[in-house]
Amino acid sequence: MTATTNKPQLPPGPKDMKVKQAMNMGYGLWDYLKQQQQAFGDYFTLRLPGQGPMVILSDPQAIKDVFSLKPEQYDASKTQLPMDVGEDNTVFLNQKAHQDSRKMIIPPLNTNRLKDRAGVMHEIVTEHINSWMVGDEFNIPRLVGDITLDVICYTVFNLRQGDRKDNYKRLMLGWLLSACSDANFAIGSMIGAKRYRGMLNKQYLKRTQQRDFGNGEKGLFPWKQAIDLKVQLADLIRQDIRAIRKRMDANESHMLSIVARATDEDGNLLAEERVISETVGLLIGGHETSAATSAWFMLWLLKKPDVLQKIRQEVQASIATEGHFDPLKIAELPYLTACLNESQRLTPSAVGTVRWLTQDTRIGDAFIPAGACVFPCIYLTQRNRRVYGEDAEEYRPERWLEGNKFGPNEYFPFGGGRRACVGMNQARQQLRIIFAEFARRVTFDSVHAHTDQWPTPRQIGGQTEPEAGVIVRVTGIRPHNADYPHARTEPKLAQPAY
Repeated sequence: MTATTNKPQLPPGPKDMKVKQAMNMGYGLWDYLKQQQQAFGDYFTLRLPGQGPMVILSDPQAIKDVFSLKPEQYDASKTQLPMDVGEDNTVFLNQKAHQDSRKMIIPPLNTNRLKDRAGVMHEIVTEHINSWMVGDEFNIPRLVGDITLDVICYTVFNLRQGDRKDNYKRLMLGWLLSACSDANFAIGSMIGAKRYRGMLNKQYLKRTQQRDFGNGEKGLFPWKQAIDLKVQLADLIRQDIRAIRKRMDANESHMLSIVARATDEDGNLLAEERVISETVGLLIGGHETSAATSAWFMLWLLKKPDVLQKIRQEVQASIATEGHFDPLKIAELPYLTACLNESQRLTPSAVGTVRWLTQDTRIGDAFIPAGACVFPCIYLTQRNRRVYGEDAEEYRPERWLEGNKFGPNEYFPFGGGRRACVGMNQARQQLRIIFAEFARRVTFDSVHAHTDQWPTPRQIGGQTEPEAGVIVRVTGIRPHNADYPHARTEPKLAQPAY
């Protein structure tokens, strides 16, 4: 596309009804996006129900322009997330309020704290694997989601075991599954995510004021259960906020304590609902992204046993050098890192990131009118042959080890610019530790290992997952100290069932 006029205009796009375009973006979306790119190029416009036009971008220069937008050029409150995480969550804030909020949220996720948490992450993964039996079957995104919830209970609430931790985990999972249901997302798509989110939040606040916790069960309307569980979860968080503020212990380093003790520029503690909102936001970002990313990564490893073997050998070599599984060393292994990078390049959990323009803006070769959404498409951009070469469609981890440096407008699975995911480093660290132990200790079999076919991608809770998940069967488990110097181990083995 080449801009030939100073008058803002939308790029061309499909003429299908809005509902049909929305359905295509919900199921089989990768093929749909590729078809539109082939028809219209790196700039095209989709029109979906309940929102303004969405300009899909896969030109790296255009994406650089989007990530360089000034805060006053877009409105984050229009973000299309039909889940009630609170209207004053960092995701929806603009300009200075957003900048100040990120400064508050990022410290609990900085490098030093990640180093402290790596050992506990490994303990949690080890506990899960040690509880398995040969013959067990798992759905990988749900399995990794379960591990992630245990990590969240520790990093956010400083809970490793006990009834309170179990209660948190039950409520978090229940609320996520209900709030991310197809029915709730469909309603949000039809009437507009911001409007639906506001309706849910209004009911949540009313129920909270009335101390009406509901029964947490499904009802006639799809939002009933989500509101019940949000009220119950928020009450648990509120109890902890008050306990933290009573202690005011500066030595506490878990995320809820840091945010609960944070103050605004006038020195006032944040409102309880604001702290709850940020806590719930961390839950969504930590759980859903890791679950979806793990599904695609496992598929690649099932279909490429040679890659899995190289990861296993790299992890074993690290153990031989260190004398044990050092999670900090493991999380920095180059080949393991390259393999996860390549999975996130070709099969990202998020299809794109958004900015809702508040003024006419030149983006790359286009001059886009105010009110439109610009959508840097992660999936299309990260398969760009001009950037990644003629083998851009191939899974080849070695490209990350050959001195290539892909820019933040060419590789951005966690978004980019001022609004890149604040938890990206923790997510990467956690996934590397999980899959290092999967590769080293567990052998899986799956129908996916015996076919070249790939499952259809679909949107689940705002993330892209394989349609029916990734079902695996455990066929062998090695002891936790396998590969340790002088360790005596007896692995459990079984014959594949597929």
